[in-house]
Amino acid sequence: RTGVSPIAFLSRLRLDRGRRLLRERLELTVEQVAFSVGFSDALYFSKQFRRTYGQSPTEYRRSLEQF
Repeated sequence: RTGVSPIAFLSRLRLDRGRRLLRERLELTVEQVAFSVGFSDALYFSKQFRRTYGQSPTEYRRSLEQF
């Protein structure tokens, strides 16, 4: 029904939650965020984040500081 595989859907869900944590929980490191949303490898989380959102998790956080 969603048009994507269950694995892709779950991955997107985890990335969306990770993005929210990066925005709301500034005290957490990128590695802690990755682990808390179900990624066992922070580098893989960062690569998937960049692929999905067009910037790294760190760049995303920096862009939020401008507001």
